[in-house]
Amino acid sequence: MEISEASVAARQSIQAIVSATRSPFGIPVRLGDNQIADLERSMRNLELKLAERERMIGETEKRLAERERELYELEALLLAREKLLAASRQHAPAAPISAEEKAALVQLRDELERQQTLITEARQAIRDRETFLDESEAKLFEKVQSQQEKEIQLDQKADDLRSRERRLREAEARIDPSAAAALKAEDEASRVRDEFNE
Repeated sequence: MEISEASVAARQSIQAIVSATRSPFGIPVRLGDNQIADLERSMRNLELKLAERERMIGETEKRLAERERELYELEALLLAREKLLAASRQHAPAAPISAEEKAALVQLRDELERQQTLITEARQAIRDRETFLDESEAKLFEKVQSQQEKEIQLDQKADDLRSRERRLREAEARIDPSAAAALKAEDEASRVRDEFNE
């Protein structure tokens, strides 16, 4: 539920930013720093929630594996008891069985049947949980992939917007000397920053 809500919130944030970058005349609008920060924040929150969900799935898988191991041990114990009971019946003398012995055998049979029913139900529960985990994992993978695709699209749009803004500023610089000087100063400052970072 939290994952779905986070995904919806992230999707809405992305749609709001995409719509904010489109003017009615088809001219892209530059993304604001707040919008980019909101988008990054929602992406990080979704990534954290997805990581938490994956951790929970891993822990559930461990618990299920432990439960399954216990069930196998219980089943082996029941089989051993059944073999022991069958062997004792084969070697038992033909003497009549007392009422107490008969009641004890009936009680043992009932207990074995009850435990067999519990094992069957537990196995079905494990299968159901494994199916649920597989479906959850597939949905999470689809959501992560969708978010990554949207992030790539937004990065591409941001690059396109920067390129378009650069072309507009270069066109403005050709007709306005002060704009040309400002653009040249920015280019020089950017070059110095790049050299410093190298």
